[in-house]
Amino acid sequence: MLPKVANHLFHHTSRAVVAVQNGTSHTLRNVLQLQSTTGPTTAVTGWGSSVSGGSGHSGPGPSKFHTGSRLHSTQAGSPLSATQVRERVEKLSAFRSPSAQQRSQNALGDASSDASQLVRSGFGTYATLINTLTDRDFENYEAVRRAEARLRRRRRAAVDENVEEEERRIASLRGDSHFASAFALFQTAAVNPNSKFPLHIYNKLLRSCVIHSNAEAALAVFTHLERRADLNPDAQTFISLIATYANLQDVRGAEGMFEKFKDASRLDRVQWSFDALQGDASSQASHYLELASHMAVWNEMLAAYFRCGQPSEAIGLLEQMMDTAAGETFGRTDVPPPSPATFSRTITGFCQLGDAPTALSWFERMLLQQGSVSVDPYEPTPVPRRPDQTTWTAMFDALADEGMVAELNRLFVHWLEIAPQDSIHVLSDHRDSVLAANLRFMDTRADLEKAKALDLLGFLTDHVLPWDVEGVHFTFKRETSRVLCERLVMQYWNRGQGDLALDLAERVAARQLQVLQHGQAQETFDSSKTQHRIEGARRFVTDIVTDILNSTAASFSLAHLLRLSALLTDVGALHSAVFSDACMNVYALHRNNPALVLSSREWEALLEIVLAVDADSTATLNTLVDDLLHHSVDISQFSEHVKGQLVRSLSSSDLNSMRLLAQLGEPFACRLAELERLQQSPSISAQTFETPSSWAETPASSVTPVPQYQSGRIDSAHSHLVGEFFPGGNKTAVLTAFQRFQDGAEKGIYPRAIIVARLISALGRLGETEKIRELYHMAQTVLGVLENPKQWQTSGWFLVEDHMIIGLAHAGEIDAAHVHRQRILQQGGVPSADAYGALILNVKDTTDDTSNAMALYQESQGYGVVPNIFMYNTIISKLAKARKADYALHLFQDMKARNVQPTSVTYGAVIAACCRVGDAASAELLFQEMTSEPTFKPRVPPYNTMMQLYTHTKPDRERVLYYYNALREANVQPTAHTYKLLIDAYGSIEPVDLPAMQKVFDDLVADCNVSVQGTHWAALINAWGCVQKDLDQALTIFDSIAAHKSTTSHGSPMPDAVVYEALINSLVTLRRMDLVPTYLQRLRASGVHMTAYIANLLIKGYASVGEIERSREIFESLQDPLEGVAAPHNHAPHQNKPQTITPVPADAPVYREPSTWEAMVRAELGNGERDRAVTLLQRLQARGFPPAVYQRISGIMLDESVSPWASTDASSPPSPSFS
Repeated sequence: MLPKVANHLFHHTSRAVVAVQNGTSHTLRNVLQLQSTTGPTTAVTGWGSSVSGGSGHSGPGPSKFHTGSRLHSTQAGSPLSATQVRERVEKLSAFRSPSAQQRSQNALGDASSDASQLVRSGFGTYATLINTLTDRDFENYEAVRRAEARLRRRRRAAVDENVEEEERRIASLRGDSHFASAFALFQTAAVNPNSKFPLHIYNKLLRSCVIHSNAEAALAVFTHLERRADLNPDAQTFISLIATYANLQDVRGAEGMFEKFKDASRLDRVQWSFDALQGDASSQASHYLELASHMAVWNEMLAAYFRCGQPSEAIGLLEQMMDTAAGETFGRTDVPPPSPATFSRTITGFCQLGDAPTALSWFERMLLQQGSVSVDPYEPTPVPRRPDQTTWTAMFDALADEGMVAELNRLFVHWLEIAPQDSIHVLSDHRDSVLAANLRFMDTRADLEKAKALDLLGFLTDHVLPWDVEGVHFTFKRETSRVLCERLVMQYWNRGQGDLALDLAERVAARQLQVLQHGQAQETFDSSKTQHRIEGARRFVTDIVTDILNSTAASFSLAHLLRLSALLTDVGALHSAVFSDACMNVYALHRNNPALVLSSREWEALLEIVLAVDADSTATLNTLVDDLLHHSVDISQFSEHVKGQLVRSLSSSDLNSMRLLAQLGEPFACRLAELERLQQSPSISAQTFETPSSWAETPASSVTPVPQYQSGRIDSAHSHLVGEFFPGGNKTAVLTAFQRFQDGAEKGIYPRAIIVARLISALGRLGETEKIRELYHMAQTVLGVLENPKQWQTSGWFLVEDHMIIGLAHAGEIDAAHVHRQRILQQGGVPSADAYGALILNVKDTTDDTSNAMALYQESQGYGVVPNIFMYNTIISKLAKARKADYALHLFQDMKARNVQPTSVTYGAVIAACCRVGDAASAELLFQEMTSEPTFKPRVPPYNTMMQLYTHTKPDRERVLYYYNALREANVQPTAHTYKLLIDAYGSIEPVDLPAMQKVFDDLVADCNVSVQGTHWAALINAWGCVQKDLDQALTIFDSIAAHKSTTSHGSPMPDAVVYEALINSLVTLRRMDLVPTYLQRLRASGVHMTAYIANLLIKGYASVGEIERSREIFESLQDPLEGVAAPHNHAPHQNKPQTITPVPADAPVYREPSTWEAMVRAELGNGERDRAVTLLQRLQARGFPPAVYQRISGIMLDESVSPWASTDASSPPSPSFS
């Protein structure tokens, strides 16, 4: 009986499992409310969830899955076997991608279970579902734990950004009901006295009981396990039970479970294993497992006393362990000696109680030990060992939270001394904790003596901040680390130590850049990681500049502002207008001071600031040049970039400005003579001014020299103005941005390289190829401005080249896009995931699009590109169209394993892949998973795909209507293709419902959002001609099209090629080839271009009536496209979308498709002309078609029953497409 019930369960859970994983408990309710479509109950009596006949149901709410569901199969005599049920549900669970830790745990659990017993009992389905749900529950718990740790770190660092978003995410994760669903399944199965589960299922349920502090559920699971004479609990079972009661502060309950463990140990009814050792190959010796497992349970009881607020009881238990006489080879009934993990749990326990002083006392006793840190946390040792990294972390966090700064700093210094000896790494989290606690202390102690404050700041600078480069850690990808460093700098500044503040800022920024260079040299950072850290360094400097400008603690000195300017330049950040104004105002106050003394570098920085001012700065520039001359500054020592900027600015101003050039010496005086000769030209190009910009000094591995074009300057305000179109700008916004770029370029003002790059790709999406090339030409000027420092120029060059790939690919200039791809590869770089995605997306019009797309994807993976959602969507879509469902599903799982969240587009593509190969079960499951996602946004393609699956591939009108109703419930507007599928569903699937078909057509005509297309008329003609065999009605419909109100109001010429194809298909099906010439004449007279698909039907039709010569004439009248290029003019009419391209002339050549060759081969074989068929295959092979195409067509030769009409199903309309 059980296999039959399991069969029934599978059909419901196949759609429910993913939804259950995502917290949709109403779906699980339906799993538990198993309904039968006919007759009396089929459930095992007393299972706790009634299974009734008819439409009745039990439990709250109606059943979601109606009894007519296609997956709801209760046909007598055809139940699935228990083995099939288990295999199918395990296949469903495989759609999840567990973490490495879970895989190792599951592997051990699966190895210890008796799979054959599960098959015989029929409980494998329940076990798989419970396993999946509890794993998801644990994943959520781990995600919450990590998120809460991030929140604690951010609050310590006084970082308020994104806190509310993190809190909402935590609340959402906690709101999931995976455990409730898993426990309900367990209760349902447990009522049956024969129910049996493997041990890892019990333990995963108990693990969730710990997470949710549910002692009642834990007791129910343990009671069920205790009744099993054939299965013993393990140490992990008791660890979870003790932890569950401890979380409830129920010390008596925890002690009761501890006593049960000791009793089971005496009776030898314990398996010696626990989760912390699973997957550790070095710890699998049976004797070691027994000792470690024994200690782990005692350690858990010790931790339970702390969680219940009874530290004295915990110390008492520890004393028992320290006083034991059992020794290191203790038995299962002995009191075990403590281990390093025992002492670690003791210190952590005091920290959790908020008793940091006592924890510190124990911790310092451990520090006094001579031995190093034990590599084995469960090594028996009556004497404490030195603390491990976990214990250090707990101690640091406790001292930081309690504000015990002196003790915290003392411990940190000691740790720095012994960490190398103990092979322990000082993590960024530890440095953050120490920094945050000290800065909080200083924020609250404004009265702190100056000397003590400077000593403390010096300690933080010299000891807490890392200055090594090799570790490539403590980078500003971490927002908390960056903010803490900013606060440390501002502590110096706000206490009147401006020079020390800027010294520290310069040291920190320089160290960040050195770490990036080292990380790139060691290939530790890829381009994405490098960019994030660069942006962090820029944010660090710009935030400090902003904080200093907003500070009232000290007045600005010109020297300080110039140092800040140099710091901005060093990290490649732009000077803001506010900062430039502040510099000019302070300089104006000091310029007449006789004591003013600036170094050459400071004068150069000041000149850069003036040249970067947004407003007209002619007077200011002239004044500064006068000052340079007055102070006899050697301008020749300035960088070539600054000298070029100076000349261009002076030469574009008035004559007085130009004459200043003569006073600057050579080569400026020569330039003046040239400018005076060209004085009539209001805009003098600096293109001929020889500025040795040192492109050749660029590292050979970065970029090739960029041609010199008219130079200019990068402006932050202009960058913002041009960049307003991003993200998501429409056509008007993009074209406006381009116009703004041109307006600025005329004045020598340019946006940042990233803005130019984004504009290039945006214009490409609009097909503006001329504007792309113009922008690329002017981008070289922007790159020239980025000459110093060289790494920003290199980064900008790769950005521009990468976006040229994207823009040209989207514009259809695929060959030109590959030129830029090759440039990047030749310079040692790699195109981005977006660039590869654009190339893959636009691989088309070849005879093997999929192979070419896969070659690009595999190239990207060979170069280490991490795919993003766009790249995954494009390659999965290509695979779906090529019916490569297995590989599409493989990539789908790969993207989830990489934590790339699938979108509706992704699901639509992978669902289409399954539909194309007829895998309805996987398609249904994926569709359910898609709609269960919290971020799901309904789109029409997946609904249409499922409708098409059940219209053409696996005809089932009820399922077609199910997905159509789901589409309407989701408030998705039907498309033309939706209506076409409904017409096919009523007109082609038996029993045919012609009135319903006509009603769908009438609804289509009345729908103002959708126009009637040739595909709709073709579907009607197919229903009457091919299915109903009513040629008169088919011809009547055909003749009515031209005068129909939808045709006259729409203006598109009808009938089109698709309609003619449907009519000729009807004539071929009904063997009325005598009527074909008439309609071919009408086709040509109406200006409709014949397609290869019409020719295929003619070849087949004439061959079927014995006129093989006419078939040959038609075949030979067609042309072959260029080798490797897809045949044009054939596919557009089959996309079920309004025509937006130029109509094909009626007399344009008709090009053969692979299906044309197949039709001709079948025609020859059907007429007994095998030699001619072989000759055709030889011609086909010479054309260089993909091997798969040739093998498919040549495979016809092996079919003894081949006939010219064998490949067509008259009940289906011609050439269906999944769209």
